[in-house]
Amino acid sequence: MGDRSLTVAAPMQRTLTDFGQIRLITDMLRYALRTLRKSPGFAAVAMLTLALGVGANSAIFTLIDAVLLRPLPFAQPDRLVLVWEDTNMFGVKDSPAAMGNYVEWRAGNHVFERMGALEEPSYRLTGVGEPLVIHGSIVTASLFPTLGVQPALGRAFREDEDQPGTAKTAILSDGLWRRLFAADPGAVGNSIILNDATYTIVGVMPARFRFPSHDTEVWAPIGTRYQASDFTNRGRHNLMVVARLAAGATIERANQEIGAICQRLAQQYPETNRNVGAFVAPMRDHFVGESRSLLAVLCGAVGFVLLIACVNIANLLLARAVNRRHEIAIRTAMGAGRRHLVRQLLTEALVLASAGGACGLALAYWSLRFLDKLVPKGISGMTALALDGRVLGFTLAVSLATGVVFGLLPAFQTMRVDLHEALTQGGGRRVAGGTGRRMQQALVISEVALAFVLTAGAGLMIRTFVLLRGVDPGFRTQNILTVRTSMPSRLYQDDTKREAFFNEALRRVEALPGVVSAGFTNGVPIAFKGWVNGFTIEDRPVLGAGQFSNSNFRLVTPGYLATLGIPLRKGRAIEARDRPGAPYVTLVNEAFERKFWPGGNALGKRLRFGSGQPWVTIVGVIGDIRQSGLDALPRAEMYLPAAQVPDPADWLAVRTSGDPSRLAAAVRRELRAVDRDLPISDLSTMDEILDREVFDRRVQMLLLAVFAGVAVILASVGIYGVLAYMVAQRTHEIGIRMALGARPWDVLLTVAGQGLALSGVGVLVGAAGALAVTRVLSKLLFGVAATDPATFLSVAGLLLVVAALAAWLPARRATKVDPIQACGAGS
Repeated sequence: MGDRSLTVAAPMQRTLTDFGQIRLITDMLRYALRTLRKSPGFAAVAMLTLALGVGANSAIFTLIDAVLLRPLPFAQPDRLVLVWEDTNMFGVKDSPAAMGNYVEWRAGNHVFERMGALEEPSYRLTGVGEPLVIHGSIVTASLFPTLGVQPALGRAFREDEDQPGTAKTAILSDGLWRRLFAADPGAVGNSIILNDATYTIVGVMPARFRFPSHDTEVWAPIGTRYQASDFTNRGRHNLMVVARLAAGATIERANQEIGAICQRLAQQYPETNRNVGAFVAPMRDHFVGESRSLLAVLCGAVGFVLLIACVNIANLLLARAVNRRHEIAIRTAMGAGRRHLVRQLLTEALVLASAGGACGLALAYWSLRFLDKLVPKGISGMTALALDGRVLGFTLAVSLATGVVFGLLPAFQTMRVDLHEALTQGGGRRVAGGTGRRMQQALVISEVALAFVLTAGAGLMIRTFVLLRGVDPGFRTQNILTVRTSMPSRLYQDDTKREAFFNEALRRVEALPGVVSAGFTNGVPIAFKGWVNGFTIEDRPVLGAGQFSNSNFRLVTPGYLATLGIPLRKGRAIEARDRPGAPYVTLVNEAFERKFWPGGNALGKRLRFGSGQPWVTIVGVIGDIRQSGLDALPRAEMYLPAAQVPDPADWLAVRTSGDPSRLAAAVRRELRAVDRDLPISDLSTMDEILDREVFDRRVQMLLLAVFAGVAVILASVGIYGVLAYMVAQRTHEIGIRMALGARPWDVLLTVAGQGLALSGVGVLVGAAGALAVTRVLSKLLFGVAATDPATFLSVAGLLLVVAALAAWLPARRATKVDPIQACGAGS
């Protein structure tokens, strides 16, 4: 019977213990809420401060999770890699591969489970109303199995569809399927018209599949565009190669094996492969690109904001803890243990942290619409910013961690209370001990130092953006309209037809009211970085096998250079006489002349693009332009008459006397009058193109500026709070000094001077830290060093001015102290 009672009593005892713990926690929470309700101003400031810190971190973590942490929507994505050619002869390290080399890699490797390849052409979609230009891919049948994906409807491509002359089939993206067929499953088996050819739809990809680009809308077998000779071609580098590592294989081993294959190919085919290497890189690196550096900077920035927020709250709680010394002393005298008091103070801090975290989560949700623009385009369709379980878990962890961190210092400081002193002072003046003051001063210094580092980074990014936007691109950007016409090569391959189209289209467009001039090209600057072409120069020693000179090249019609305001330095421009059948000519830019004729005598020299090809004479030298980007130096470039080259020159640039966007509809109408089946897309002004070019820099600047602004505000609040608390604690002392003859100005200088002294130390500490930390920004900067003295001095001046303003209000309040009341309160 006794054993049974013990058996029953044990669970009951555990239940009572658990109930007691729950009751204790409930009481502590109730008391914490009641205490915070008594200080609504303190609670509001603390929660807002935490919301800024936690919200910023949650928002940036959401972005990092989507870009770097969340797996790509492929089977075992960590095993997916890209194989790039290393073609330094073109000045490009990660170059697309030649089909002939891809075939050799696929047959000769032992580290890849599968390999696939693709090329990214644009298609002219007709038969569905107004002609459209859509982004597409021609792919090997092995690509989808390599990625580990299958169509959501229909089938993937078969191996026999890789062969030239195969039936034309296509797989649609989910978005195109919905637009054209209203999501009808019966679309499989129907047909669409691409580049005037009929393609049978054999499948529809899943909604999240966006490969290789976020705007890819159709896939076709490589056999629909490649001829038999293309599969052995090693001079045309245009394929993205995707591979899946075999189980147990590593990227290092894959690089060794691909390198060995390239060495063998260089010996077998020296004319094309002597200087061509290859390397393997993780697929995610391709999609993330330079965003990794930006995300690292943003991660550091929001970390600083959170640290400053924690320091601010710790300062507030320290000040509040001193004001509660009498309360703590009474509770201690009544038997409350130190452990219980620390636990209660930590509970209050955690309640604040939880409330601040909830507000921060709302702030993070509100910011997602803006941050969504920072997701790299390559994966923007594969992932989405969302406050999912991972983000909620991160926010909870950060909130609890901050609660513990900023709650411990005040809690332990409170434990140093002298019971006799606290009880005898009662509700009168309460003077913080030397340790408490030193701790508060150290916290203010750290706040200012952290704010300096963050503001210095923002200042460098602001200078970068200003300098970048102020770069002279070498061509006119104002009042320029650009439009892409996507000329179908099948209809305009004939030189005469192509020339007739250019002439008629330009005649109509230039006749529009408000149009000054117009010209066609194969790609406007910045929007199109340029193609690279190899050539040999007359009367120059023949280069070794696999070696040749190269430069960017563009196709232009007469009037194009004048439209963009590209200056002619010497010789003549492209003219109407440079037509089919006339002698082949070209213009070169100054960078081209400096590279190949340093003496400056390029006029009249001749070059050609391959053995047996006609010689091309240089008839003019034009100014350099920033064709590859505002932060990229001009490269050697040549300009060929569009009428003499069969490649498409389907970008039209139009110079107007007024707002170019107002003429977009009229230009579209005149182009359609020349060819009603001509797809027209990418209508933009040149200013819009430049704005897109610097968009990432603008976002980087804005984000860092916002975080720096928050940091400065929090630091100023910290300075104000410490000085205001100090004035409140030293009211008796200040009153005595004023009674003994101290002037208000002396008191003002004393109090404000303490704040400025702390800020000055913080600035010095922050400057030292910024010298080291801002170096990580080097890759993001343009025209300014990471340790730019002007930026550092400006930031120091800004923080000292803010500190002076923050110190002025408490200092002014100190001058208003009534000596009689202050001395009486202290007696």
